[in-house]
Amino acid sequence: MQHNSLSYSTLLQRLTIDSKDDGNKFTICNRVDEIKRLLESSNYRLIHEGPLSLIYARKTDPAEWNTLISSHIDCVYQNCFMEEAGDCWKGTFDNSATNAVIIDLMLRDELNNNVVIAFTGDEEIHSGGAIEVMNVLHKDKVHLALGIILDVTEEGWEDEAAFSIENDRGFDILTGYHIIQLLQSSEQPCTLVHQAEPDETWDYGKGIEGTFPPLPCLSLCLPASGELHGEKGVLIRKASVEPYSRLLKEISSLTRESTE
Repeated sequence: MQHNSLSYSTLLQRLTIDSKDDGNKFTICNRVDEIKRLLESSNYRLIHEGPLSLIYARKTDPAEWNTLISSHIDCVYQNCFMEEAGDCWKGTFDNSATNAVIIDLMLRDELNNNVVIAFTGDEEIHSGGAIEVMNVLHKDKVHLALGIILDVTEEGWEDEAAFSIENDRGFDILTGYHIIQLLQSSEQPCTLVHQAEPDETWDYGKGIEGTFPPLPCLSLCLPASGELHGEKGVLIRKASVEPYSRLLKEISSLTRESTE
């Protein structure tokens, strides 16, 4: 069993580094390389390394995957930074803040075996990374039941929300009910935005005609204060990270282990 000895703040520091692509391939691979280093000794295997995505899973048989967690790693900043700001961290956190959350869960082995994790590029423009992921999973004949897309958001900050659920689409009534139950049991302030700014849910939720069917999915976002793409960075509350991480783990557990 792998145990993570790295704190979230350490992971955030290590992942708040440059990552760029030209819409076809990564051109600055600092964050790609750091993710690979961090997960090298974990219980996860690099299933796919492509021009615009990394895909990891604990089980190598694609038939055992039915939940996708996708977190984009491209950024638009000229200079990445992270610093302490009292009860917050300040920095260029779109989208290193949630990259650090999912890698923390992976290093702690806190996700079910049926979860496959994707790190994608080109999210800021054409979602080329998400499209690459869908094509790879289609070739592997993966049948997914749930998609969780991770990002930071300006929604919910003023309400001191620990998380924002945005762009939910395609869920059956029972799954929707279970998600609401999880939100209520978390006893945390939460923001719900059914139709928010475009993100990769718009692509995963639509699928690719003739190959990848529309995926029931939502964005689980970490609220931030400031201009998300601004060089001055944004604030994220330190107190939000643990409940955000816990809810991610719980939502990803809604689908039954395929081995059960």
